[in-house]
Amino acid sequence: MRETLIEIARLGRHSKSRRHDFLLSEPCHWAPQTIMCPETGMFFTDNSAWILICDVLEQNPETFQEVVLEKPPGELAYATVHTLRNGTRVYMKVQLSRGKARARSFHISEEE
Repeated sequence: MRETLIEIARLGRHSKSRRHDFLLSEPCHWAPQTIMCPETGMFFTDNSAWILICDVLEQNPETFQEVVLEKPPGELAYATVHTLRNGTRVYMKVQLSRGKARARSFHISEEE
């Protein structure tokens, strides 16, 4: 699992090797523009969301849990809830899909 997370982080650092688009076959909840970045005081952008995802993948891979997806059925993804410096909890879910890093979720966590 660790090797996969490192590969997702490596690919996620480059715009041509990452995705976060919504597909019916691979739905995602991508909402970085709704989350305030405590370091900048501005909302996350697509790029800054990917930077955070990759940083967490590299620095805290043990926080990610393997998740079996419903769409596509049986495929694996990796999810975590990361707490920002301002206390906001962000749910992130990523996967390796067709040789690219694929973000399936980046939004405020609904967990308490």
